[in-house]
Amino acid sequence: MTPRAAVPFKFSVVVASRGRPAWLKRCLLSLCQQDYPAYEVLVVAESETLAQIAQPAVKKVPYEEANLSAARNRGVAAAAGEICAFIDDDAVAEPLWLYRLSEAFAVTSADAVVGFVRGRNGISFQSRLALVDAEAETHQVATDREQPFVPTVPNGQAVKLVGTNMAIRRNVLRSVGGFDEIYRFYLEDSDLSRRLAQKGKRLAVAPLAEVHHGFAASPRRTRQRAPRDLFDIGRSTSYFLGRHFGSTDDEFWVRLERRERKRLSRHLVAGTCEPRDMIRCLESLLTGWRDGLKATFKEPTHNIAEPEAPFANLGDSRRSHEILSSYWFHKRRNLLRTAEKFTKADQQATVLSFSLTTIRHHVSYADAGFWLQTGGLFGPSERDGPAFQWCRFADRVEREIRRVAKSRGIGECDTRKWWDTYAVERLDF
Repeated sequence: MTPRAAVPFKFSVVVASRGRPAWLKRCLLSLCQQDYPAYEVLVVAESETLAQIAQPAVKKVPYEEANLSAARNRGVAAAAGEICAFIDDDAVAEPLWLYRLSEAFAVTSADAVVGFVRGRNGISFQSRLALVDAEAETHQVATDREQPFVPTVPNGQAVKLVGTNMAIRRNVLRSVGGFDEIYRFYLEDSDLSRRLAQKGKRLAVAPLAEVHHGFAASPRRTRQRAPRDLFDIGRSTSYFLGRHFGSTDDEFWVRLERRERKRLSRHLVAGTCEPRDMIRCLESLLTGWRDGLKATFKEPTHNIAEPEAPFANLGDSRRSHEILSSYWFHKRRNLLRTAEKFTKADQQATVLSFSLTTIRHHVSYADAGFWLQTGGLFGPSERDGPAFQWCRFADRVEREIRRVAKSRGIGECDTRKWWDTYAVERLDF
């Protein structure tokens, strides 16, 4: 199936944001570049953040509290699409993200779909296929499949939905009471995964539905990902265990405390936190754990009514995708300027700027709205690839285009030269 032949569902993309307007701006720019004909975007945030949103077509849902689950419920309530997709404000979506999610719903008849998440280097995967059990443990499952599928899941486990890249039918969310708002942060997606599975809902995986997650700083973590506070992790974990496993024995606390102590120790060695930070965080973890033990277990009953505002379609399709490439450093500035011109003209662009080295590759989404891949002509892009690989420049460009083509919408099929279909500026072939 190609992006041009999709039978669209109406998507409502919900972005819960708080105090990160610069990151939100990038996220919204990537969403406005989706190659999909029927979707709207809703931002749930405090009034200060909403006031800085430049796109008039984006639905703005005011919510002042620091509760991710509650914010998402407000977004679902305002959503007019039949499927609600979720992405974090510090993430950006590949151009075919919604199309690949739509394809998965059509092929598998799923009630919910989860995609793959790439990490900060834009190459390695932060999250792929994973299962979650009643003890809040995540089990990674190896897969090399590209087409959407429904995994076989062992008893007691469920396909793990990932909050920064998942989509759920709105009527299904209504039927389970939405997100459980006791999870202000952490495990809210795992809890929903298990509740959906327990009710016999069908959870599918869409490997080519990709987002890139940046891990921006927040009141809970620094720019270096060092924890500032672990209260909600402790609280959510003890509540999850009591709710799904039926026990919060001391052994679970010991396991959680050991895990977080190891994480803090790594930051201590790296110099990204201090001993006093470690002590404070572990104290907040214990306080949160004890607070979660006091909670009363009950099914979420959030009332998701019919939306008041109509569907605000941002959809578009058949955007061209321009490829610009060079291995001369002095020409990179020209490439970036040209790519920015394309995005201002409502086109998509990918810049491949290689040096004559073996430097490992890095992929990022520029603030101007185009994709930038840098690294050595002879260096690895995939992290498990050889440290050195001899190749011609034209061959390397084609190989890297092929690597991202199915998630970015470049070319019509694998058997044709990409520059026969899309405009390719081959500056130094």
